Amino acid sequence: MHESTARLRDERGYVAAWTAVIGAALILVGGVVYDSADKANEARRVTLVANEAGRAAAQEVSSDVIAGKIATVDSSRAAQAAREYLSATGVDGTVTVDGSQVTVTTSAPWSPKIMPVLQPDTLTGTAVIDLEQVDAGTAP
Repeated sequence: MHESTARLRDERGYVAAWTAVIGAALILVGGVVYDSADKANEARRVTLVANEAGRAAAQEVSSDVIAGKIATVDSSRAAQAAREYLSATGVDGTVTVDGSQVTVTTSAPWSPKIMPVLQPDTLTGTAVIDLEQVDAGTAP
């Protein structure tokens, strides 16, 4: 009896078990944090690309603006400028030009780098740029 009681009170291996449990939990949490940050960063990049493609498109104004007439975007040149920007960045997207408004929607696939438990996703970003005519001497 005395020998079996002594074995139950023996704590050899206790620290190794806790180290394994805590280590696995830290690796799991670290992987989730890393992949979540990566996903947020990629979503930000996709949105920034949409904004910049819209900016490139909005710079293609019609010649009427120079004459002081209503501000409109040259539809074909604006769409081409946005598509060229998207192509240069390697991000898929669609461009719509309607009068003075340019809408760019981008999308990019994302998959986890460390934790396969997280599901792959398609991240999207949308930018709506509206050209506004400002008269000389006034602030927008």
